[in-house]
Amino acid sequence: MANGAAELIWQLWNAGEVINDLPFDLKPRTRAQGYAVQSHFAGMSKRPLFGWKVAATSKAGQEHIGVSGPIAGRILAERAFEDGDELIFGANRMRVAEPEFAFRFGKPLQ
Repeated sequence: MANGAAELIWQLWNAGEVINDLPFDLKPRTRAQGYAVQSHFAGMSKRPLFGWKVAATSKAGQEHIGVSGPIAGRILAERAFEDGDELIFGANRMRVAEPEFAFRFGKPLQ
């Protein structure tokens, strides 16, 4: 399930296409299954992992996306932009950019 869902999302993402919902047999039913889908993206990426993000850090944010607590997500290098980069919003249906703040640490966190 996880690999199939990741492949479908990756194809849609790169084609600038959207679907209303994942097919039933590909839809994660638990947080662990969702993270398993996400873990496949690192292998599909042609570049090293850029970093991680934490989403839904407030109760309002959690209610908005239907989760019970904060969730972690990979930031892929292909989807990261540098200061001054020009972004094209043509295929962005929400017409919104959500900036993330990235920090680089001098050594791995223990």
